[in-house]
Amino acid sequence: MKIAIAGSEIIDRGHAYVPQMRALVGNNLIASPGARAVIRRRSGAEEVLLHRRRDFGVWALPAGSPLIGESILDCLRREVFEETDLRVAAWRCFGFSSDPVREIVRYPNGDVLHCYSLLFEVELEDEALDGVDMSRIAAETTALRWFALNDLPEMIDNHRCSLDSYIGFLSDGVFRVS
Repeated sequence: MKIAIAGSEIIDRGHAYVPQMRALVGNNLIASPGARAVIRRRSGAEEVLLHRRRDFGVWALPAGSPLIGESILDCLRREVFEETDLRVAAWRCFGFSSDPVREIVRYPNGDVLHCYSLLFEVELEDEALDGVDMSRIAAETTALRWFALNDLPEMIDNHRCSLDSYIGFLSDGVFRVS
């Protein structure tokens, strides 16, 4: 059997998938792949970088869904940049999260999304926040801050669970699936 591969035939390449689906299904549930970044300081400090989301008004991990025709790694790099104005230097995958109890999310605008997210530990090219152009990320992010893993702020629940998976991964090195 020959399997057709459409790679170069994708005409919507680079467009956002979720908004296109929203035009068809309204606020109803959409299943979406995605990437979540736990950005850890290289200095060895037990700190992670979070951003305050404009839509929910609470802290979260940089995360999002791939554009049509985009790989999950390119999605990771783009989402980190769009939400932090910082660039990924290195990454490793530590888990996968899809549990509907946590991963079906209703957004403030009423949209419902079931997230299927690969979880990545990320190191940045430059960890300094003083050079971040907040106007560039203002559509999604209202603040950036490093937080100690043992003193995290109020967060989006599924992102907090991803951090719990990360903490478990750090203790035993076992890939997490939830």
